[in-house]
Amino acid sequence: MPILRRLSAWSALALLIYMPFHVFLSQWLSLATGGLDAWKLGKDVFLFLVMMFTICLVWAKKRGTREFTILVAVSAAYAALHFIVWVVHPAIFTDSALLGIIYNDRVFGYLLLGMGAGLLLGSEQKSLTMLSKVVLGVSTLVALLGVLQYFLPKDILTHFGYGLQRGTLPAFFIDNKPDFPRVMSTLRDPNSLGAYLILPMTWLTALLVGARDNKRRVLLAGLLGLHSLALFLTFSRGAWAAALLAVGLLLAWQFRKVILVLTKRFWPVLAVLCVLGVCGLFAARNTYVFKSYVTHSTGAPQAAYDSNGFHWVFAKRGLEGIVHNPFGHGPGTAGLASIQNPAGSFLTENYYIQIGYEVGVLGLLLFVAINVLVYRALWRRRGTLLPVVLIASFWAYVLMNMLFHMWSNEAVAAQWWILAGLAIALPVANTKKPRTA
Repeated sequence: MPILRRLSAWSALALLIYMPFHVFLSQWLSLATGGLDAWKLGKDVFLFLVMMFTICLVWAKKRGTREFTILVAVSAAYAALHFIVWVVHPAIFTDSALLGIIYNDRVFGYLLLGMGAGLLLGSEQKSLTMLSKVVLGVSTLVALLGVLQYFLPKDILTHFGYGLQRGTLPAFFIDNKPDFPRVMSTLRDPNSLGAYLILPMTWLTALLVGARDNKRRVLLAGLLGLHSLALFLTFSRGAWAAALLAVGLLLAWQFRKVILVLTKRFWPVLAVLCVLGVCGLFAARNTYVFKSYVTHSTGAPQAAYDSNGFHWVFAKRGLEGIVHNPFGHGPGTAGLASIQNPAGSFLTENYYIQIGYEVGVLGLLLFVAINVLVYRALWRRRGTLLPVVLIASFWAYVLMNMLFHMWSNEAVAAQWWILAGLAIALPVANTKKPRTA
């Protein structure tokens, strides 16, 4: 195969490997080289160049499919809408507007790169069997570093360039209490680490279910345990719930008949366990540990809202903004990009509301339309393992994005959307129960 057709696949793999370490490497290496902003934006410039190269090469080699053409067209319309809304609102702070466009549009850049790479590989798609080793190898290293971080000095990352002045906190704590640390490993924050681990945990669960060799089962169980421990130490309640949702959906898909039989047979036992669990939570609801780790409601008495209250207040403000201006306030006026604005930021604490606030109802509809197209394409390929893992984790990320601006994180977005593009490029499989071995 000509080297040009391999370049897209190599680029996709390179991004899958690099993105989880981007924050750490950019902070650390920029201490010696300078140009922190260049390090931060370099990955996005690289993505844009290889994505455009991939799209052009797919069409030049006549490898494009109807799905690919539609996704390119809708993604281009989504990107163009950002610029149109910006033109309508020229007073937007420029740095925030540019970052808003980058953060929002690179999600589908990952998708098109992954899909184009898969289409260009053609008959050599069997070489993608190494994909699970790459993704799970990287996530295992990230999880291991996260667990180690819990026991290391909390200021250790300051030696690698982390600091509020450089845009990254070196440590996180529940309600800013030093006795309740949260890990984020090499990602930007604990919630991002938790979100990043969801897909690998779902994949490991699928592989463990289908494993037939005892040594392989022990290895996969150990890796899943490591990922689970790192996820727990993030103390991200949203990530905990999303991970349970993804794994639960996967197991329900694989063993739905067995689960129905066991539920009918042992429903009294399950009912008693649920009652005991609810009673236990009710009894512990006012303890310091429970309020710190579970409800995050031990903030200062003078605070207007706790962590849960701010989620609701910000989401409500975002919805009111959409109703007031359904055509959008402009890219970078909400979400993580708005932090750059010296006049003040606006975190909607909900990615979907953020998109609607920035580029209006039409922009939100285009975003949802692309999600629906991708989900339907994965569903048609659910006879193989990777699409099933992506389908299960899709709903977990829907939940996460209802609580955070999660698709704005480069590592989380790159992992799911590149893999989704690669999975869609695979031939349509039958719809029988997928093998997980």
